[in-house]
Amino acid sequence: MDKQLEQLAQFVATADSVEGLTRPLLALLQRITGLESTYLTAIDETAGVQHILIAHNAGVLQLPESLTVPWQDTLCKRALESKQFVTEDVAACWGDSDAARELGLKSYISVPVMNQDGSVFGTLCGASSHNVELSTMSHLPELLQLCADLIAHQLNRESQAKLAAERAAEAELQLNRVSLFAKISELCMAGQSLSLAIGQTAEYMLESGFCSRAVAFDLINDELVAVNSQDEPWNIIVQALRNELSVETRRRTIIPLTIPEGIQQQFGGFLQAGHDTLLIKIFAEDTPVALMFVQIAPSSAVQAENRALLSAISNSLSLLASRLADHNALTILNQQLEYQAQHDTLTALPNRRYLFDELARQLSRATRQQLSFYILFIDLDGFKLINDSYGHETGDEFLRQFAKRIRKAMRSGDFAARHGGDEFVMLCQYSAGSPAELQAEQLVKRIRAATSGTFELAGVTLDYNGPSLGVLQWRPGDITDGDQLLSQADAAMYQDKQQRRKLRQTKS
Repeated sequence: MDKQLEQLAQFVATADSVEGLTRPLLALLQRITGLESTYLTAIDETAGVQHILIAHNAGVLQLPESLTVPWQDTLCKRALESKQFVTEDVAACWGDSDAARELGLKSYISVPVMNQDGSVFGTLCGASSHNVELSTMSHLPELLQLCADLIAHQLNRESQAKLAAERAAEAELQLNRVSLFAKISELCMAGQSLSLAIGQTAEYMLESGFCSRAVAFDLINDELVAVNSQDEPWNIIVQALRNELSVETRRRTIIPLTIPEGIQQQFGGFLQAGHDTLLIKIFAEDTPVALMFVQIAPSSAVQAENRALLSAISNSLSLLASRLADHNALTILNQQLEYQAQHDTLTALPNRRYLFDELARQLSRATRQQLSFYILFIDLDGFKLINDSYGHETGDEFLRQFAKRIRKAMRSGDFAARHGGDEFVMLCQYSAGSPAELQAEQLVKRIRAATSGTFELAGVTLDYNGPSLGVLQWRPGDITDGDQLLSQADAAMYQDKQQRRKLRQTKS
């Protein structure tokens, strides 16, 4: 017995958790008693079940960890009620237990493990499917009680440590809340994006412990778009609460929500039951532009403070939204003017000015990175005849459809522009690994195939034989004058035009 006590002392001295203490204790009990299985359980009388938390199995009988059985049918309950914690004949003592009969239990020991308040946490047990002479072990009850007390002591230590940690965490959360509004105010002062600001605000609110849920939404064309959460149920939940965005509540900053039972049940994993649920509105001028779905743990002592802080957060974000709305309106206007200056109004392709800017950029990049690329000059053969035969409106429609076909034929990294009139230019990337000449031929074939064939115009069907194409490969070391390069590509196109004309004459 002294040796076992020495081992117990070692377990207690080195254990840093309930599991770290219990596993060696179970192994020691198994060796001392000869029982096949020793285990620690937890009792949930409210749910009416008993769980095996930790088990040590060394024989035919295998009691798995996480096994859950009805509490009313357990031997542990019978042992507690009868105060008989050791038996060599289970059937004689408790033959009415279905669980014991199904498991084939014959020898059994059990002792309660108590909480600090005197309630029963669970039991320390041992069992075998064969008879074990337990009555000869005179110190077994004392040993069982000692092991149970040691486990109870460790449980209490962990409970106290957990309580202390919770108090420390609560104090830290309170400290974080003091700086929460200051952080959000600073964010709004420097913010350049409302989506980022409301998303970051939601993250700040969660990190501070102020709320248990905070999901930000952009309100775009009366549709809600999640900003800081991609979980689809959030969109569904808020869409289901769209009646809260009605005219009657449109000017309200903070809207308390009562989540319908059906939604609560359907999305119980995403919604905190019993928490205060609020919608926080953010306005740009008088228009709602965003909102936050917030859940806060209920606390009447701080409810007024919570509302005041949320109202201040909403006001700060609304000021940011109004400032950004004015800035965005000016930016959009400038962008529209810039787009109009750089794009062809008929085809929506970049215009000649944009072409020369892009060509200069590609030349600079290609020179710096020692890359090659192709310049493809496109001229619409027969376009004048189309205009003369069907009118300028049909000709314009033909140009628009031709531009669409070019766009569809473009690959990643390609650029296309309307050079003017019936001329287009493409800048296409060179791919290492195949001959340059072959790539040029394939490029011409691809664009010609894409831009030839039947064109269905308004009231007119045209069978178009395709454009003339001139391709020029630019290599590092070549000239970098954009005008000269386009002139060379134009010359290559003119050669193709002559060859196509000769071919048509030959066929006719």
